[in-house]
Amino acid sequence: MNKLLTLNILILLLTSCVNKEKSETEFYAESQTSFFDLRNSDWTKNTWIRKPENLKMVHESFKKFGYEKLENLISKSETHFLIQGVYIKRNFENLMDSLQLTYNKAEIQTKYYAEFWNRRKAEQNDSIVYEIIREFNSIKSDKKQLNFQNQFVNDTLVDLLKIEFDNENLNSQKAESDFYLLKKYGLNQSAYNLLYERAEYSELELDREKLKKELIKTAEYEQPWLIDNEK
Repeated sequence: MNKLLTLNILILLLTSCVNKEKSETEFYAESQTSFFDLRNSDWTKNTWIRKPENLKMVHESFKKFGYEKLENLISKSETHFLIQGVYIKRNFENLMDSLQLTYNKAEIQTKYYAEFWNRRKAEQNDSIVYEIIREFNSIKSDKKQLNFQNQFVNDTLVDLLKIEFDNENLNSQKAESDFYLLKKYGLNQSAYNLLYERAEYSELELDREKLKKELIKTAEYEQPWLIDNEK
């Protein structure tokens, strides 16, 4: 009887703790950008990124920001590379060179490259994929910044890239500016993550509680653009 009573009390305590934790959890409204799937989807199944106009927009935006600042997006070794959770068992530089070389040249295509370009042609994005590969290869040796076509640039994407990847001179003033930029774009959950869930901002002096009160709350969790990188 005593054991049963103890067990019941324990269950009640645990339930109370869970309910308390749930009630204290706060969620914040997060607008979905047109390029939301770049961050929150499986690239192997992503149809948005396969559309030529979207590939063009991302490429020109990356060029404006600077491809050289995005090197850590790809984890590379001599034999393989990993990008956005996609593992490819090939040398990255060799692959890029070979893809450029074999475009529209069936006579020198192995099965791998023939299948790659046939898929791109079926998706009707082969010409923009080739343009991206060719331009990307042109900067590998000297790390020069490519000229971009501003009419295709998405400035919101460029701003978000600056927040996430351009942190060499990060200080409290820039952190607060980044917070308000995220808030301006309606990315409240991202702004919350900047305050509490991002390692690069964690040591900076910010009036976090004051800033948090400016965010728009919502009833349910929404996937953020600026993800939690502390867990």
